[in-house]
Amino acid sequence: MSLESSLRTLSTTACSVAMITVGAITVGAMVDINRPAIAQDYTAWLQDNASTQVTGYFLQGESIYGSCDQDCNDINMFLFNEMGVMVDADDAIDATPIVTAPYEGTFVIQVKMPSCTHGLGCRLFVSSDNGF
Repeated sequence: MSLESSLRTLSTTACSVAMITVGAITVGAMVDINRPAIAQDYTAWLQDNASTQVTGYFLQGESIYGSCDQDCNDINMFLFNEMGVMVDADDAIDATPIVTAPYEGTFVIQVKMPSCTHGLGCRLFVSSDNGF
C-alpha cells in the first residue's frame, strides 16, 4: 500500500486554510494571516547580574512568566509596550516572576538575573499562557 500526500492551500482576505491529505485522512488548519505569529518559548543562559530581552505578541490578560534552574534564586521581569513604557513588573525576590499584558499587542520583556550562584551562568526560561 502506498501513501500519497498532497498539500492544498486556500487563501481569503482574512485567513489561510491548509489541508494535508495522507491516504484517506485529511487534516486542516485555519490561520489568521492578519495577526502576527505567536513566538516560541524563550531560553537563555545568564551570568550573575546579567539581563536579556525578548519581543513577543501577547493577548490582553495573558500572563508571561519566568523560571530558572537550581542555581538561581531571584529573577526580575519587566514588560514594556512598543513605545518603551513599562506597563508591568515583577521584581520580588523570587525565581518565578509573572507579568501580564494589559492589552493585545507587541511587548518587550526584559529579564534580569540578580542572583546566579553558578560561575558559568544560570539557565532562564520564559513562557506565557499561550506558549510564548
